[in-house]
Amino acid sequence: MDETVLYNDNRISLYCAQMGRCAVTSEKLEIGTIHCHHKTPRKNGGTDAYENLLIVSDTVHRLIHATDPMKIRKYMEELKLTEKQMKKVDKYRRLAGVESCSAVR
Repeated sequence: MDETVLYNDNRISLYCAQMGRCAVTSEKLEIGTIHCHHKTPRKNGGTDAYENLLIVSDTVHRLIHATDPMKIRKYMEELKLTEKQMKKVDKYRRLAGVESCSAVR
């Protein structure tokens, strides 16, 4: 997918602002695990604006978008999220138009 200059500039800025850490888990991200998530997806009118993006780990990103209950459980087991972290994930899932993880537990 061809990304805009704005998207690329903003994801680099976010990575720096978040000090290289996941917005949900606060874990230090390494090359290959860094994903940039659109809070409001572009297909739903979201933009590449800085305030619509966040940097998360690849597993958190997959969990935010997952719809298969088995995959959701797998990611949740792998991540071992706290209640506060789960609230963040569910917030981003709602913005993405996906059902809350608590419905799967």
